[in-house]
Amino acid sequence: MAIYKRHKGRRLKRSDRDWDKGTWWIEFSLRGNYVHESIPGARTQAQAERAENKRREEIYEGKYNPVKKLFSEFVDETFLPWSTANKRSHREDEQRSVTLKGFFGEKHLRDIKPMMIEKFKRERLATPTKHDTEERPRPRSPASVNRDLACLSKILSMAFDNELIDSNPMRRVRLLKENGSRERFITADEEVKLFAKLTGRRDHIRSVVTVALNTGMRRGEILDLQWEHVNFIARTIFIARSKTGKTRTIPMNDIVFEELKALKQDAGTRDFVFSVSKTGVNIDSIKTGWRNACAAAGLVDLRFHDTRHTFATRLRANGVHEWDIRDLLGHTTTRMTSVYTHQTPANLRQAVTTLGQSKPGRVVRFPRKNRDSQRERKAG
Repeated sequence: MAIYKRHKGRRLKRSDRDWDKGTWWIEFSLRGNYVHESIPGARTQAQAERAENKRREEIYEGKYNPVKKLFSEFVDETFLPWSTANKRSHREDEQRSVTLKGFFGEKHLRDIKPMMIEKFKRERLATPTKHDTEERPRPRSPASVNRDLACLSKILSMAFDNELIDSNPMRRVRLLKENGSRERFITADEEVKLFAKLTGRRDHIRSVVTVALNTGMRRGEILDLQWEHVNFIARTIFIARSKTGKTRTIPMNDIVFEELKALKQDAGTRDFVFSVSKTGVNIDSIKTGWRNACAAAGLVDLRFHDTRHTFATRLRANGVHEWDIRDLLGHTTTRMTSVYTHQTPANLRQAVTTLGQSKPGRVVRFPRKNRDSQRERKAG
């Protein structure tokens, strides 16, 4: 028989300063039933003991029916509504939830154990992506599987907070070791090839790519951009909604200024700069147009998000300070910015070339002082 208090996932002792904040829990095994549940209504240990005795009577009388929630039910009823209300990336959670429900959907939350998650991790990593082909292999990356596991961990953490499970089994599961940070950016030659294919059926995303390469804006920020946030007088773009929740202002260079000026025409201030009705642009058309343009141009392993890497890399190559690049990208730390800035081959070549241009140094010898004269001065 075990009756104890717990607070924020931690078992308490009577000497603990959080003792009064804790919730009483009961834990015991009887006739093949394992009972481990909180008694939130109990204010004293005696009340918790009465609750335990009641559970024992239910087991003896065959009336004990523990609450078992299916994983899929909890995801649909609790996790996804919370994600939609609190996260801008809720669509990503919806997509990952489909994968997670495919594996854990008919399992009860209490039945999900670390070894089951390990099995999911192995199978998920071995599952090819939808773009994986014999001509262009693209296996699933450890980073992608880790994002699935992070979503799973949040779901199980919420189940724990709702007292549907006793602990989060993800705490005992290690994430996969990820490869080094991605170092892919668009070279000048690749940019020429890419824009040569952004014509005809793909002409509608030409302006999107132009803005992305010259502002470093995220795809979601571009799609959320409204004309009221484009200031042609100050030549700035105001980002009202960002991934980090912080606003920022990006100056427009001549390329972006002329591109947006041509798109403005008679659009209202509340209109979106890029919309399906006026420009034929949405998230699906960008994905399809980008993928087809890269394939037509013969560009391998290039993603739309790499436009941000390209923007940052080009700024760094032009000597822009890392703090300024951080602010333009909307990062909170320069550590994250360093992931986006890469040295170009030309810059590295120039750095090595400077070694051959330097002149060898000359050793300077200083006259040695007479130790005897120093001793005489000290004695005097």
